[in-house]
Amino acid sequence: MAVSLNRLRSGSISALGFNFLVAVGVFFLFSSLVAAQGSPPRTPGQDTADKAERDRQMSDYLRRTQGPFRPGDGLGWSYSRPPVPIPTALKARLEISPDVKSDYAGFLKSRRTGVFKLLGDGPEKDSLADELVAAEEERQAIFWQTSTFSFREKELGAWLGDISYTKGKIIGTAAASHLIFTQLETEDIASVTAETPGMPFLASFVRAKSFDEVVEIGKKLAPGISDGGFRYTTSTWPRVGKVYGLRIVAYGFRRGIALTPGEMDLLLAFKIAGQDEYGDLTIVWKELHRKRGPVFVLKD
Repeated sequence: MAVSLNRLRSGSISALGFNFLVAVGVFFLFSSLVAAQGSPPRTPGQDTADKAERDRQMSDYLRRTQGPFRPGDGLGWSYSRPPVPIPTALKARLEISPDVKSDYAGFLKSRRTGVFKLLGDGPEKDSLADELVAAEEERQAIFWQTSTFSFREKELGAWLGDISYTKGKIIGTAAASHLIFTQLETEDIASVTAETPGMPFLASFVRAKSFDEVVEIGKKLAPGISDGGFRYTTSTWPRVGKVYGLRIVAYGFRRGIALTPGEMDLLLAFKIAGQDEYGDLTIVWKELHRKRGPVFVLKD
């Protein structure tokens, strides 16, 4: 049964949200059960044992994310998604055009820069539809592999995805995080610094100091904020040739030996370098700062 890319995207984004809710629910259900049982007396060496277990979990996470979509690896917030081969014609659309490579050759020689493509929805009768299958599991997997990018892992379709491109809009997909976009006035991404007009607001954004603050700040960011002639939002409509500033604060949580990995704090700029006939975006980016994100220890 043929499936259009429009159907692929619309089905995937709802499933993606469902998986996020399931994963977060599992984490906090586990944590709640631990809390409900009460805290047993601490034994000698317990702190060392707990740290070893957290290190083991992190090592397992890193092992699963070294290569995208190996058998048994996690996909998005699900730990059991099987890998799905990307159709050859679809994979070809992920290739960066020679013109973009030439135009940004000098820029891409700089440290902490990169380029990637995010596939768009495509026309309803997409020529690739016959190569895609109808299974929801595979639609979601293909969506994640072709339409999400992780600035934390600097990889397309990575487990810790930060942004996705769907229905013509770039949105944040990182769980337990704050993502703030703004369109800058300059169109020269190479010149962007933390002091470029529009960027100081992002650079000075104060991170949450508690789990409750994560929720409170998220509510304030949701409708958007206007400041100094710039609009700061949690999603953006991409425009070819425009440069955008982005701040990502991904929070980590710990309760006993349960954890959510991937805490990171990034300040970035990216430019929409091109958009093809399918609606696919080519994006060049630069990283201005990277440091560890806040980690909140939730009490029993």
